[in-house]
Amino acid sequence: MRFLTALALALIAVGCGEPAQRNVDDPNIEQIKDVYMAYVQDFIDNDFEGIASHFQTPVMRRSNWRAPTRIALTPDELMESYRDDKANIQEGYKYSTIDRLNVHKLASSVYYADVDFTRYNDQDEVIFQGRSLYYFTNESGSWKMFAMGPVERD
Repeated sequence: MRFLTALALALIAVGCGEPAQRNVDDPNIEQIKDVYMAYVQDFIDNDFEGIASHFQTPVMRRSNWRAPTRIALTPDELMESYRDDKANIQEGYKYSTIDRLNVHKLASSVYYADVDFTRYNDQDEVIFQGRSLYYFTNESGSWKMFAMGPVERD
């Protein structure tokens, strides 16, 4: 786990320019995309238990450029940090769409999802556009995130 923590911190700090390995016919990519999209729906629905179910703890995450990296040691701490994030999200937030979702393999059991997303209000007006990297592992037997953070959107 210390290796994954060090890897995630390094990658979040510098971002990922190019995929470490080619992803030709990798079935894990579709599984990770499915997990990510379920996470997005739970985020929209304010299903904090659902959100936590897509992560393994401890989790390192930054929600925005101004926020420090936070570590949630338990699912309860993770749910509380998401409650705080949602309480302070852009005013009028109603839902998000995924504009781009690319998954790249870093090692046999470590992948990252590079995601562009847009947030909307209830009048379907854009209130925020962003990009984040989400790091996944299947150490527990299923794909779960263990780190995430924002990067500059192209």
